[in-house]
Order: sequence, then C-alpha cells, then structure tokens
Amino acid sequence: MRGATAALVLAAVVACGGDKEPGEGTGAAGGQGGSAGLAPPAAGRGGGVAGGSGGMGTMGGRGGALGAGSGGTSANGGTGGTSFAGGAGALGGAAGASAGHAGSAGTPLGGAGRMGGTAASAGTGPGGQGGAMAGAAGSGTAGAGGSSNLHGGASGKFVCTPGATYGNPLTGMGTVASIGPPTQGTPNYFAFIEGPLWVASLGKLFFSDNASPERIWVLTPGMTPSVFQDGSKSNGLALDSDDQLVVAQQVDNLITRLDPTSSSPMQMQIKAAGCKPNDVVVRSDGNIYYSAPNGGGTGFYRLSPSGTLTGPRTEVTAPNGIVLSPDENTLYVGDVQNKSITQFAVAADGSIAASGTPFATAVSSTVDGMCVDCAGNVYAGTSNGVEVFSPDGTPIGVVPTGESSNCTFGGADRKTLYVTSRSVLKTVTLAVPGLPD
Repeated sequence: MRGATAALVLAAVVACGGDKEPGEGTGAAGGQGGSAGLAPPAAGRGGGVAGGSGGMGTMGGRGGALGAGSGGTSANGGTGGTSFAGGAGALGGAAGASAGHAGSAGTPLGGAGRMGGTAASAGTGPGGQGGAMAGAAGSGTAGAGGSSNLHGGASGKFVCTPGATYGNPLTGMGTVASIGPPTQGTPNYFAFIEGPLWVASLGKLFFSDNASPERIWVLTPGMTPSVFQDGSKSNGLALDSDDQLVVAQQVDNLITRLDPTSSSPMQMQIKAAGCKPNDVVVRSDGNIYYSAPNGGGTGFYRLSPSGTLTGPRTEVTAPNGIVLSPDENTLYVGDVQNKSITQFAVAADGSIAASGTPFATAVSSTVDGMCVDCAGNVYAGTSNGVEVFSPDGTPIGVVPTGESSNCTFGGADRKTLYVTSRSVLKTVTLAVPGLPD
C-alpha cells in the first residue's frame, strides 16, 4: 500500500478494552408496586410492560452489538397487587416474580454488548400483600435484549466451513473483469485504490483511494461504486468481530474505527499508531496487527485488546501486506522491497513469536497487500498479478490481474476475488472461498 496526505477527518477517542463499548447504555426498569400510596418507583436497567400480580420485574437481557432490542414483559407474581401498581389492602404490594423476554436487534443507539446477550431468566419472589391504597404505577423504557446476528468479522472460524477440504483454487478460474469509477458526478476517478474489504452482513465491498484526498468507496455488486467517506485519510481497512471497519489512518498516524452502516460516517480513534500505518488485520479476540513500510516507526505492530502497543518489530525490512491464517495462529508479513513473505507464530493471547521464518518469495517485483483463503493458501499482490502460495509456501500459480496492490474475498459464496489495481477494481471467481480481510 502507498500513503499520501489528505483532508482532516473527525476523530473521537474510544478506549480499547474499556468497561463500555460504543453504543452501550442502560434502559429504565419497571417500578415496584408501592405501599400505602408511596411515590412512583425509580427507574432502573431493562424494563418492560405491566404484567401479572406482584412487584418489581427483573431487567431484560443484554442487547445486541448493533443496538437495543425491545423490552421484556413481566411474569406473574404473587397475589394482592399488580406488577406496577399495588393492590388494595393493609400493607402495600411486595415484590413479585418477573422476567424480561428477549428483544429483537434494534438501532445503533441501543443496548450494550459486543456480541449480544441472552435473555434474563425468570425471577422468583413472594406474592404481594394487600395495601391500604394503590401504589403509583412504575414506568420503564425498552429493555436491551436479543441475540446478535453478527457473523464474526474476518476470522476464519466464523467464515470457513469446519472440516471442509479443497482442491487447487485456480482450477476453473473465471475471466478477470474490471470495475471502474462512476462516469457521472464528482469524484469520477480512482487515483490509487487499496485496502479492499468485504462486509458479508451488508453484502458490500469497501476500499480506499489512498491518494490525496483519500476517500473510502463502497460497492454493492452489480452497481456503480460510490463514496462512503470523503477525506478519510485512509489506507488499509480491516474488519473486527463487531463488523466495524478498522482503518489504517495514514495522515494523522492513527488506528481508527468506523461504522459501515452509518449515513454520516465518522472515524473514532482507537490508538495513536506510532508510525504511518499502511495495512491492518484484526484477530477475532480483538488483537490488531498493522504495518508501516516507511517513515518514522517503520516495522509491524500488535495492539492488544487492553490497548497495549508492541512494536515496531523490525525483522521485516519494509513490511506492507499483513494477514492471519484461517486458524489465526500464524501472522504473515510481506516485504514490499524484498518481495518476500515471513511467517510468525501467534500465541493464544495474540502475542507474536520472537522470531519468524521465511514463507515464500514472489517471482514478480514487490509483495504488496495480501489475502488468505479457507484452505490456508496465501495470495500476494505483485507487479504482475496475484501470486498464490500453498500453506507450506509452495507456489501454486498467478491470478492474471496485472499490477495488484491488494486483494480480498467476497460475494455470497466468498469465492469472488476482488483485487485493487491502481485506477481500476478487478474481480475473478476462484474455486476456494476465502476471508474478507
């Protein structure tokens, strides 16, 4: 990938590994039946509508990663009062049993949870006793609930079929096709496109134009590309396990996060990169790896889920393309100067081994961006196409896309290889599905 300066991007600090993720919040819970005409009960987490007899309902389950769900309903409690209004009698209504039912996934402003939660189980409680007068009704907003529909970002364990076997990925390869920029309106050109990334939950491809002014484009297959974010300052793109874009922001030297569903996209800072970041990949546990082939801080880096930054690692002269194996236990780092690829073992916590071993050397000049398929084959963008290597580094062949800066897999069956090739986007169908990052 290649960097360039660009226009200012809005950025706000987001803590890495903190107590709350973006969009986390609490809803108000239903109130408790009052005794002898007490004041309305206070709001709490979760919430629901009035149900059977009894007092306070328990809160609903945690929300999905993309928003709040609908509120739960109360279960029946004891005798002598309703869930949100005490019944008549001498002593006021005591707490009854309730439970929040799972809600559906909601808007981006809703409930908490990176991967979504399960609904709360039914609570138990004593029956309400009679009170002298009815208590005031409690109020509650929609509780968080429901499970997430996320597919798990770019990790092989969420993308590839367990136990599947594959043949040669180039057998029966389709014809290379080209997709250009819009012919109408402004902008109507690609200067130097990079960082292609497939988001399966949206059925869309995102990619950067990293020549100033940088911008992020979006493509729905069969349609014309359009600008998703102007002035993005971006180069490489990756996908985390919440289906958020992780951006190598090369102008301000940042790693940022961006919501691909936003109508007004705004990057949120994850960490100062300590370099001019070029390419980036995210492990399913939240570890982020990125490269910097030139400028101050040349090397490759690991940013842990807790926010600890390790690097630069300098075993690779000019690190550019950076990808993980489908099992996430191997990190591949390409050297754009020496056209070589080095592999590093990755521990269970995401830490990188102290030393790497040679994996492969390209025939053509340069090794730029890379991608990986479900068989563990590694694809490297070079000056003369995408060179393909087996998991042991044996050359398999070349996808004839010409000058290729980066690649990714997408489409409904994940067998479409998308290749950025300077001023044009190229596509070709292969025999083996691959990862979107």
